[in-house]
Amino acid sequence: MERMETRVFDADGHVIEPTELYFDGLDPAFRDRVEVDRSLGEHHGRLFPLVDGRPTFGGSDWMQGYLRTEEGKQILVDRFGEIAEAGFDPPAMVRALDAQGIDVAALFPSFSLHVPYTEHLAPDLAVALARAYNRWVSAFTTDGDGRLLGVAVAPLHDPDAIATEIRHTVEHEGARAVMIRPNPVYDRPLHDAANKVVFATLEDLDVPLLLHEGRGGLHHYAGEHRFDTWYATHVVSHPFEMMLALLGLIVEGVFDRHPRLRVGILESGTGWLPWWLHRMDEHHEQFGQQERPDMPMTPSEYFAKHCVIASDSDDDFVASTVAAVGADHVAWSSDFPHLEAKWPDGVAEFDARAGFDSDTRAAVMWRTPCHLYGIDPERGS
Repeated sequence: MERMETRVFDADGHVIEPTELYFDGLDPAFRDRVEVDRSLGEHHGRLFPLVDGRPTFGGSDWMQGYLRTEEGKQILVDRFGEIAEAGFDPPAMVRALDAQGIDVAALFPSFSLHVPYTEHLAPDLAVALARAYNRWVSAFTTDGDGRLLGVAVAPLHDPDAIATEIRHTVEHEGARAVMIRPNPVYDRPLHDAANKVVFATLEDLDVPLLLHEGRGGLHHYAGEHRFDTWYATHVVSHPFEMMLALLGLIVEGVFDRHPRLRVGILESGTGWLPWWLHRMDEHHEQFGQQERPDMPMTPSEYFAKHCVIASDSDDDFVASTVAAVGADHVAWSSDFPHLEAKWPDGVAEFDARAGFDSDTRAAVMWRTPCHLYGIDPERGS
């Protein structure tokens, strides 16, 4: 396709994990604690395995049936052709970037958005599953000619142990960022004091904390007790969990205790953000002196210091969000190869929809995600 005048950084793409990741990829001491979930079929039952005899898939009855038919596997082949037939391996992923006009992509998990974050996991198994994924994605991205950036996973069941894993995968395997779910774990919200070792480790390593929600796993999420359909729960979970996480990071003092922490807010749209910042600022003005007199900044000022939010190709609100928070706080993302992705014209569709001038376009599509991921925008590495 015709390339844009600016370089393009995909702030949130995805890998498709191999079916043996949670089996052969696990350290040997943990392999007898994982087995195929036959209720999901052979293919998806390996990607959402049973762990310690309990499921990791938490989607609706309809979604469970959908996965069991393997239609979810075939639809990727129907849509992405030889890239899917190649198993979304590194050369295929580079070809996919070329087809979309993308220079560099940060790669998040698909099934590991869920499995290592399963609420009921024993802490040692949560870390072991994360270790298996992080080891695999680090090896995967080394074959991408510098264009594929691996994002490590970090479930918070055992904050001390996962902080050790974060340090290992960043220092020894080249992970460029760390994904954490915004959801509570063991009834501990993201801002819980137990997680301070994780935030401190990210600061020390100078890698960003990337918040990414997902609906298919077995964990607590906003709306879980109100709806039983994929439709309704998926509408709620992504933006609402981000709103709650951002509120907690600001109002509960995480940003005050960790002034160098960089945070990316992904796959939740952008339209809610200006209103949410406005609402937080109003409450800060009315109640801050009484209940949070130690906050030296307004919520919107904390966001401006610490955060970037990711848009997507069909975001009708991105122009107004950029007007509200600035192009240095908004990045573009493809979501490829998930089904919400606009293939192969996501870059062009976003550009046409947003209508940015050349400098704003260059910021949103290149400079801002480079800064979030700690990459020199002049060199691209």
